[in-house]
Amino acid sequence: MLVILAIMTAAAAPRWADSLQRYRVANTANRILADLKRAQLTAFRSSTTKTVTFDVDRDQYSIADVTPLERPSGNYVIALAEPPYKSSLISVWGRTGTQTLTFDGYGIPNRGGNIVIGSGRLQVTITVDAVSGTAVIQ
Repeated sequence: MLVILAIMTAAAAPRWADSLQRYRVANTANRILADLKRAQLTAFRSSTTKTVTFDVDRDQYSIADVTPLERPSGNYVIALAEPPYKSSLISVWGRTGTQTLTFDGYGIPNRGGNIVIGSGRLQVTITVDAVSGTAVIQ
């Protein structure tokens, strides 16, 4: 009986780990999409620029002059290596280091390109359209 349980556990563990990675990277991608849209709409509604700063080396991003969702004040910083995301930024615009995306007062981005995120072996690409600022998961 114990041998059967050990075999079943050994067979299920890789599937569970893959499922967990898919969940984490999907959750992270959806959060980034929502925050990019929030920055774009905030820029449009306030007729001011809003900048999203990605720090690839620290696996985090921030939105300047935007109130955090979980508290009434402070900096809007999302640490992707922390729960519930436990993911990493692989590259932004094909680069590492600090990269930015700025929406003007009309909600138009200053650039487009790819944001690559990962969890374990799994990677997902978010593409930001350079004209509309619309972001989609590839």
